[in-house]
Amino acid sequence: MAVELPAPGIGAFHVHRGHRFDGFEERDGLLVALCACGAALDAAEPAYAACPECDGEAGCLRCAGRGAVVDHAALVWRLPPGREGAR
Repeated sequence: MAVELPAPGIGAFHVHRGHRFDGFEERDGLLVALCACGAALDAAEPAYAACPECDGEAGCLRCAGRGAVVDHAALVWRLPPGREGAR
């Protein structure tokens, strides 16, 4: 069985076995990785890069017209506030 590793520069975050990843959300100034069960998996200082698909066009599916996307290579994941000692 092949194991896929993260792309260079993309750090891993914690996951709940058997749950799907449910995206990112900004909370209290942090970018938070979410589990489908609603739990905050990890947090990082937000970092954004210009959208490579558009110039902030309203119809852009990648950035929803914001003109910026998450810069995954710049993120440093850690446990969210309140869970720091849970490792």
